[in-house]
Amino acid sequence: MTEFFDIASKTYDQDFTETYTGRLQRNLVWKYLDECTGKKGPLHILELNCGTGEDAVHLARSGHVITATDISEEMLERAREKATQKGISHKIHLDRLDIKQLGDTTLDHKFDLVFSNFGGLNCIGQQELEQFKKDVRTLLKPNGTLIMVVMPELCIWESLYFLLKLRLSQVFRRKKTSVLADVSGVKVETWYYSPKRLSRIFRPEFSKVRVKPIGFFAPPSYMETFIKRHPSLLKVISFMEQRFSRFSWQSHLADHYYIELQTR
Repeated sequence: MTEFFDIASKTYDQDFTETYTGRLQRNLVWKYLDECTGKKGPLHILELNCGTGEDAVHLARSGHVITATDISEEMLERAREKATQKGISHKIHLDRLDIKQLGDTTLDHKFDLVFSNFGGLNCIGQQELEQFKKDVRTLLKPNGTLIMVVMPELCIWESLYFLLKLRLSQVFRRKKTSVLADVSGVKVETWYYSPKRLSRIFRPEFSKVRVKPIGFFAPPSYMETFIKRHPSLLKVISFMEQRFSRFSWQSHLADHYYIELQTR
């Protein structure tokens, strides 16, 4: 899998981070993330699947100390470049780490928060997720927080898109055991988890704090071309996403959802 993400790193920012829908969704994640961390002072945060470092830079700018990890050396190199350009490399420690092997990590201290954004946990199956739960629990301090942004088992925008394209076999593709999802031109085996299912997997070690939709009105980034053709729609989507994202039930049908858990 490492080589897949090494390849994806070359265009990941172009394909997602810098797109309209990508930026809109990330800003929502940051809103909830800042609400969680803002009143707690400087935190020691472990970021899993950090990608090109966009979230690590944001968290470091907010005053936190970040250990940002990824399976891909190429992703880490791009994250390193960003941290240097922003002048905050002293607040971000970058390390290669496979989330499937957290139990073998050499990290020698515990964290206030463990964070994984935009489907990093969708890259592992349920059995591996059960092991991940046990491993990440040992990395957190008492009353520590685990925040994940995950793709659910159904996305309204995606299903409508495939329906209009008459690609009927893809309408409910997320309901399958696993699918090969496109990540910047690379096919990656992907599993999808509803908020209810994910909460159940992480019990009893973790209790649910809150769940929020990310991208209920904003479509997946691969629909960026369509969105750009309808600039008036952009304003409506942005308003609706900000105005109605407080309704947690939308999480089951959004492109992603934010789930915040706390150790028991």
